[in-house]
This record gives sequence, structure tokens and C-alpha cells, in this order.
Amino acid sequence: MEAAVEEARRAKEAGNEAYGKSLLEAAVKHYTRGAVLDPTDISFLTNRAAAYFHMGKYQECVTDCDEAAKRGGELRADNKLIAKALSRKASALLELAACAGDYAPAIRALQQSLAEHYSEETLERLGKAEGKRKELEEQERLDRAADHHRERGNESFKQKKYHEAAMHYTEAMKLNPKDPRILSNRAQCYINLGALPQGLEDAEKCIELDSTFLKGYVRKAKVQFLMEDYDNAMATYQEGLRCEPNNPEVLDGLRRCEAHIKRAHGGADLEYLKQMFGGFHSEGGVTAFTKEASKEPLWHTESQQAEKLSAEDFEHIFRNTMGRAEPSEERLRHTESERMARKMENLYLIQVQQRKETEEVLSRTKQELERLKIQHGDVTKKLHKANEHNERLLGQLSESRGQYDQLLSEHDHLLRDRDRAVDRLRQKRGQMLPALVTSMYSEFSTSELESASENFSSSLKIGEGGFACVYRGILRNMTVAIKVLKPDSLQGRSQFEQEVAVLSRVRHPHLVTLLGACSESSALVYEFLPNGSLEDFLACADKRQTLIWQIRIRIIAEICSALVFLHKNKPHSVVHGDLKPANILLDVNLVSKLSDFGISRLLIQSSTNNTTLYHTMHPLGTPLYMDPEFLATGELTPHSDVYSFGIVVLRLLTGKPPVGIKKIVEDAITKGELHSVVDSSAGEWPDVLVQQLAHLALSCTEMSRRCRPDLSGEVWGVVEALRDDAALSSASSSGPVSDENCTPSYFICPISQDIMNDPHIAADGFTYEAEAIRNWLDSGHDTSPMTNVRLEHDELIPNRALRSAIQEWLQQQNLA
Repeated sequence: MEAAVEEARRAKEAGNEAYGKSLLEAAVKHYTRGAVLDPTDISFLTNRAAAYFHMGKYQECVTDCDEAAKRGGELRADNKLIAKALSRKASALLELAACAGDYAPAIRALQQSLAEHYSEETLERLGKAEGKRKELEEQERLDRAADHHRERGNESFKQKKYHEAAMHYTEAMKLNPKDPRILSNRAQCYINLGALPQGLEDAEKCIELDSTFLKGYVRKAKVQFLMEDYDNAMATYQEGLRCEPNNPEVLDGLRRCEAHIKRAHGGADLEYLKQMFGGFHSEGGVTAFTKEASKEPLWHTESQQAEKLSAEDFEHIFRNTMGRAEPSEERLRHTESERMARKMENLYLIQVQQRKETEEVLSRTKQELERLKIQHGDVTKKLHKANEHNERLLGQLSESRGQYDQLLSEHDHLLRDRDRAVDRLRQKRGQMLPALVTSMYSEFSTSELESASENFSSSLKIGEGGFACVYRGILRNMTVAIKVLKPDSLQGRSQFEQEVAVLSRVRHPHLVTLLGACSESSALVYEFLPNGSLEDFLACADKRQTLIWQIRIRIIAEICSALVFLHKNKPHSVVHGDLKPANILLDVNLVSKLSDFGISRLLIQSSTNNTTLYHTMHPLGTPLYMDPEFLATGELTPHSDVYSFGIVVLRLLTGKPPVGIKKIVEDAITKGELHSVVDSSAGEWPDVLVQQLAHLALSCTEMSRRCRPDLSGEVWGVVEALRDDAALSSASSSGPVSDENCTPSYFICPISQDIMNDPHIAADGFTYEAEAIRNWLDSGHDTSPMTNVRLEHDELIPNRALRSAIQEWLQQQNLA
């Protein structure tokens, strides 16, 4: 077997050498021998096909290429080699198509080649082949249309409607200007109409298009004859005889030209007869055509023929010709009279035809005029009726004005009823279970989540609570956090539905983004925040040092803005209910985002006392951060979040655990030793900021919710001012927070490399500028710009959370 393969290799080398020297027959023999020795190598077939192609054996080339493609598919050969065979087949088919006019097989072969292996050259050849096919189809269509007009012109010509025939021939010329028949036919029309210059022009163009088309010469010679240019007419007839030497019409034209030329010379002299009758010779004193001379045209006045006759023969011919000159003159005048009579008769017939056509046009015009008169009368009657109807309508309009006022009053009443019905409908919709999946997040399958988290591997677990576990995973090329409910937790199912209901409705830069959910396995998919929770930083001394006081104030402002957004949500307020540092997550830039909405509630305004609250007999949450009134009464209101917010502020200010933290701060303020409880690892706190934060937090943690301030008013005003002061201090310092002025990488569009204005999430999980990703998809791409993997769909989801974060960041940059 190895010996056969080695022998086949040597055969290929020999074939390639012969091919390079253009010894194509020898190359074919070597390739044929190699294909027999090693049938698994389809390159023998493709090489032999190339040799056949250069030999002009296109059908053999196609056969070899088909066999190579078929065998390559069976042997699973390299796609490039199969594509090469199909491309070579297309080359042969294109050569055949140039004769047969069928480009479809070549186009199919090029398409198959592209399917096997993409090539710019093959794509360009495919475009050219399709272009030639379209040109051929268009030319065939024009030829059919031109033939239609030419046939109609022929019918009109037979009916002696020369004007109409010329118009049809003109239309045919516009569609197919390279058909000499059309020019020849139109030239004859012009001749019959007496338009000799136009006829001469068409005849000359006809000869230019096809120098072998006899009728072109005939038409040109006729025009020249009628214009009494007999010498040129005779020369044109002589050119026509090259196309058809024995054509009777041309021979007759030559005789008539000879006769007129002779008449113009006033009779034949000796030299003229030598030229005109070089084909005659004397037999017994009588002139006659020899058999040989009769086969030659009369105009061939070669010197060799003239030399065959003696001087006495020419004199004899001259005397006989002069003797018959007088009768010949009469016959010529008679012939010319007949020709002029025929010409006058044709002109008369043309005038009769034109008069007939004019009378027909006049008759049609009269009929059209009568029809218009009748139509005018009908329109006048209809206009009179319309005027009468208009007067009646004016009367009805006057009567309807009173009815209109009444209907307007009823309309106002119906509008009020509709508004009330809309309000009731909104209340009912607000009471419906908001667990329906919205377009703001995606639905994932269990298999996708298992694949993303390595079947929920314990090594990827990043958190665990009473009702769920959280895993880190890679989902659709994006790092995510997957929260999976414990299967035996009924309370967890309720929290799952509540989180979907809330996070599918709201978006904010400081609320964790819900990317999707899996109803089958009760799992939620969030954006992954790599720095964990705020609790992780406060509980670890090393990490807590990175939370300098400027960052802590910024986090306080971010959480406050998120709570204000939730409490002011329309149409229903949202209360988080479990605000604590463990539920405040931090991204790579220590930007905070509020998470874990499992016990949050949508508050529906009461129609009786105009209040918003939620009542439960089993309050849930972390007791150290929970509103005491909520624990006592089970009534959850926005002021419950205010209390939790105050505890979080105290923790950020002091760095101490939540147990008894409020009492510690109150005692320190009473003793005037507030700085003794402030977390010194955050840096040098400004005294004014420490005092403001402490009093703000204590006011938020009042036992009675009525005494607590409103977050959107008093609290936000203080927090916003503190944030601005901290930002200015951060900008003027050289601490690590100076890096916050750098643009976060996730604000940059991967395509345009600019800060995004309208970020959208694509099917690959990456976020792009909307215009950039739409241009990418509209340009024909179906793969990810980041991973080059085929996109499952082309739908885009607005990333409103990221958009808000970018806008807030830009505002902060402008303030700085």
C-alpha cells in the first residue's frame, strides 16, 4: 500500500512537471495513473481537470471536477480542495456558457464552492457570472421586444403603410440597435417615401453593422441610382456581389447602371467597349458570350480578358454597337419612362394612403368631439343636482348644530366616566400578581444555568442565605451571579416571585440589575459585582481601610437615591424592607447597588385614608436593622426603610457592629466625644461632616416613624451636600480615590470605543451602543463583535441601569 502511495506521488510530480512545460497530454496521463494508484487523493482529479481546461476539453474538465467533489465529500477531504474543484468546474462551465448562453450551472458551481470555503476571488467571479446572466436575459428580452416591433413593421410595409412601418422599425432599433435587418427594412421605407438621404444613411449603417449583409448594399445602390449617382451605385452593386455573386437583383441593377452610364457617354466608343465587353469574343463575325465569360459578372473588365480580343474584333463590336445605338437609345428612354411612371405611381399611392389616414384621423376626432359634448351635458346635469343637494345639506347642517351641542355635553360626561373606569382598571392591574415576565429581562433554561455554574459547583458558590444560594457563573459570555432557591423552601418561592415582580418593573443605577430568571428551577440571574457586599468590607479590618470617608459618603448618597427612587415609583411605591450592608453590593469601582428584594413590597394606596402601607402578621428581615414599629405592628411603610438607612449610616460612620450602635453614638454626642466613636481607618473625617451624619442618622432611627424625616426632602438635601463636599475633597487630594475620575471600562462601547449614550445588551451578553450594534447587524453580520460566535437572535435589550450610571457619572465629572 505504501509503495502504491509513493508511486502515486512520483506520478503527481511528473504530471506537475509536464503541466508546467505545457505538455498537457503527458500531464493527463501522469495524473490518470496517479488517480488509479491512490484513489483517496482527489488532487489528481483536480489537476487533470486543470489540464483538460487548458486543452479546451471543458466537458472532461467538468466531469473530473464533479468526481473530485463527490469523492472529497465521501472521504471528508479538506474543504479548500473541494472548493477548488468546484471553482475549476465553474471556470469550464463559464467557457461553455459563452457559447450556449446558459450561466446557471456555473453559478451553482460557484455557490457550492463558496459553501465549502469562502474566497473573495470566488465571490467576485460569482458576481460577474450573475451579472453576465442578467445581461443575457435582458438582451433576450430586448430582442423579443425588437422582433415584435419588426414584425409589426413588416405587416405595415406589406399594407404599404410606410410611415407606420418606419415608426415600428425605429422602436425596434431602440431595443436592438445591432440588427442590420431593421436598418435595411427602414431604409426601404424611406426609399418608398422618397426620403432618399435618410434611406442612404440607414443603408450605410446597415453595411457597417454587417459587411456580409447583401440587402444593405442593395438598398444603398438603389438610393444612389435614384439620386442619379450611377458610378457609385455600380460600385455598391459590385461590393454586394462579393456576398452573393449570382444574385439576380444585383445583376439587374448592374445592367441598369451600365445602361445609364453608357447613355451619359453619348454612345459607346472603342475604349468603353473594351471595358464594358471584355467578356465578349467574335465567333464567325458575330459577337457572343463564351461559356467562360458568361460565368463572370459583366462589370469585371480585367485587362487579361480584353487582351483575348483582336483589334478587328473590337472594331466589329464597335460598328455593331453603333449600328444598334439608335434602337438602344429608344429602349433606354422607354425604360426610363417606365421607371419614372412607376415612381410617380408609388408617390400617388403614398399620397392616397396619407389622405386616407388623414380622413380616418378626422373621423375619429369628430367622434371624440361628439362624445365630449354628450359628456359635457351629463356633467352639467350632475352639477345642477349637486348644487341642489348642497342646499339641502346646508339646511340639515343648521338643524344639526343643536344636536352637536347636545352630543358634546354627552361626550364630556362619557369622558368623565372613562377616567373613572381607567382609575379602577389601574387599581385592579396594580393588585394583580406582578410575576409576569417583562421585556426588561430574559428567560433562561435550567440547562443554561447548570452549564454556566458547572452544575452549581460548590467552588463557585459566593453566598448562602436562609432560602437560597448564590453562585458565580459565565452565561452567554458574561460573568453573572445566579441565585438559586432551596428546593424545600416555600418562603423562598414567595421571595423569588417578589424579586421578579419588583426588579422587572424598576431600573436604577444603584439597584442591582436583574438580567433574567429561570421559572423552572426558581433561579434569578443578576449582574456580577466583583467586590461583594458592604458587610464584607465593614467586617474585615483590611478591607475597611479602603473605604475612605469620601467613598462612604458617596455610598450613603447612592443608597439614599435608590431608596428615594423606590419610594417615588409610579404607580406604586416600593419598600425594600430588608436594608442592611449585606444587601448593598459593590462593583469594581466601589459603586454601590441595592440587592435582595425578596421581602420588598409594592404599596397600593388606600382609597379610604389615602395612605400607603403593607400589613403582615409575620414580619421578615434582620431584626437589628428593622423598624421597631414594623416589628410591633406588622405595618411596612417607606419610613421602615428610613430606619434601616439610619442604622447603615451609623455603621459607615463608626465601623462598629449594629448591636447597640445607636446608644453608643447618642452617648458620645452627649459627652462631646463623637470623634472617639468615628472609624479612624476611613481617614481624617471633617468635623462638620461627622456632626451632620451623626444627627442625620439618629433622626432617621427615631422609634416613632412619624418623627423620622422624609428621604426625598430633608435627608436627600443633607446627603447631596455632603456628597458634593466629599467629591471636591477627593478631587483635591492625592489619595487613591483620585482614580475615580478615570472612565470605567464598562462605560465604553466595545465597537465605537466611546462612552455609551444608549447602551443595549445583545444576544452575546455584552453591552454596546445601540446605534453601533444595530449598524453591525444591519451590515449583514450575524456573529458577536466580541467573540465571533453566531448570535442566537438579533434582539436588543436596553440596559437602563448602566445608562443611568453613565449619566450620573458624567454629571459628577461635570461638577468636579
